[in-house]
Amino acid sequence: MDKERISRLIARKLSGEASPTEIQELDAHLRAHPEDAYFLSILDDYWTMRTPPPAADDAEARFSHLLEMAGADEEAPQPRVRYLRRAIAIAAAVTGLLAGGWLYTRYSSQPPDTASAALIETVAKPGAKSRLLLPDGTVIWLNSGSRISYPSSFSDTSREVEIEGEAYFEVTKDPKRPFIVRTRDMQLQVLGTAFNVKCYPGDHKTEATLISGMVQVSRAGSQEAPVLLHPHEKVIISSNEDVTESKQETQRLIVQHLKKSIADTSLVETAWVYNKLVFDGEDFGEITAEMERWYNVTITIHDPSVARYRFHAKFENETITEVLSAMQLSSPFTFKINHNEVNIYK
Repeated sequence: MDKERISRLIARKLSGEASPTEIQELDAHLRAHPEDAYFLSILDDYWTMRTPPPAADDAEARFSHLLEMAGADEEAPQPRVRYLRRAIAIAAAVTGLLAGGWLYTRYSSQPPDTASAALIETVAKPGAKSRLLLPDGTVIWLNSGSRISYPSSFSDTSREVEIEGEAYFEVTKDPKRPFIVRTRDMQLQVLGTAFNVKCYPGDHKTEATLISGMVQVSRAGSQEAPVLLHPHEKVIISSNEDVTESKQETQRLIVQHLKKSIADTSLVETAWVYNKLVFDGEDFGEITAEMERWYNVTITIHDPSVARYRFHAKFENETITEVLSAMQLSSPFTFKINHNEVNIYK
């Protein structure tokens, strides 16, 4: 039985949602693999012993809270801690699996003068997208190849997270504790809102798109006044080092207005949250970066003219072969796929 199936069965058993057939299937597997039975018993202990926060009234939220508590337990014996860390690594995938993806979570120490003694870092592997529930009730969708770090418990004055890659936030409102998102190029401060942040290491720009509420955006390390973003606006900060210093102040931070007639599910900036791959005039070179993360492949375009092709399309459940075949109908090119390597030719 593969890990996805095991994790799903364990999650359903803990939440009380498993059918008799699923329970029989899980029991048969655990009899054959006692190491997974011990893993289940540890999680079951925490499931029954720990009380979820008031907002965690559904199975997935309860399981997320379970993982937070288990990872922060400093009193557990060392053998149990060792198994707990293994459990967290697998069970974090369960939480993501319920939303269609795999996660890798790890815990590390911070200096003693910081607000929290434990820093949680969660990574969505290439080809996967997952959903997180933070300690304050904020919900985050993490796109493939992205990572986020945050303290195991927020301070009394602020809630700060750091993101690399792409994430969509639905922030729980808390006027006494502003929610702060830090990226390579920008800092966002909100009270309660929905927005998308994109800042992959290989990109030459960082984007923040506001869906609802209000967001205050400032450039990292800059003393200039922050920009107040309104719904259906996007701010772009370019990190192109070729821009001259004299033009840098006027060209690096740009605010764009999005079409309000387009639903959030079809916006290029947020369609990925709804498991849709949308192209809206981007060239092939830009599109390949999205497709590499989406399908966990490496794409090489061997003709510069092909890299300049622009596409308008929307996909949901298509394979990479089906996507490329559909794109061929509008622009002439050929492709070859060898395992995880894709080569594009004229």
